[in-house]
Amino acid sequence: MKVVIYGTGKMAEFICYSFNNDSPHQVVAFCVDHAYVPEPGTTLLGLPILSFDQVLDDYPKEDYVMHIAIGRNSAREILYYKVEEAGYGFANYISSKANLWPDLIVGQNVFIDQCCDIQPFVVVGDNCMLIGARIGHHCTIGDNVLLSGNILAGNVKVGNNSFLGINSSVKEDVIIGNHNIVGAGVFVKKNTGDDVIISNPPTIQRIGDAKRFTLFHKIA
Repeated sequence: MKVVIYGTGKMAEFICYSFNNDSPHQVVAFCVDHAYVPEPGTTLLGLPILSFDQVLDDYPKEDYVMHIAIGRNSAREILYYKVEEAGYGFANYISSKANLWPDLIVGQNVFIDQCCDIQPFVVVGDNCMLIGARIGHHCTIGDNVLLSGNILAGNVKVGNNSFLGINSSVKEDVIIGNHNIVGAGVFVKKNTGDDVIISNPPTIQRIGDAKRFTLFHKIA
């Protein structure tokens, strides 16, 4: 399939490279919101950068699929629904170099990089990014989740729109709530509520309203 990637940041470049070198898909263009459209003729990795309206005109949903390559969960969620409403399908990237089992269940617009290690009985929801994540058996990952270099023990549930940072880890049977931000190096030993931030060091963990916290400012 031919793919249009939504986004032009470093993550978009990485995802484009992954698709083109390790999947049956071919990336043909990048897409940004209208306010971010560069001068005509501007390219990224030799591919055109277009507005979403241009994609609608030049890359019809019958012949192309899309992948949203935006790190910020809330922005990726908004764009996911925008693209879905326009009728486009989504391309998944699951690295051939990742350590996976054949029973893995994934949703749409999922990115799993080469450093991931995923045990059996795992379910990954829609619109997720898994980068260097080690995921134990019987884990369930909600929608719009970003896992970055972390470890989940067995039977962990991660709620929708949550972010787990580098070197964070979660004890077995723990439930991470929706809209959580788990900072780098944090060890989560018990269930968390919705909309919380958990930071390091553990002795002075700060818990706040995650909806008021911005992880990434640039969304396209």
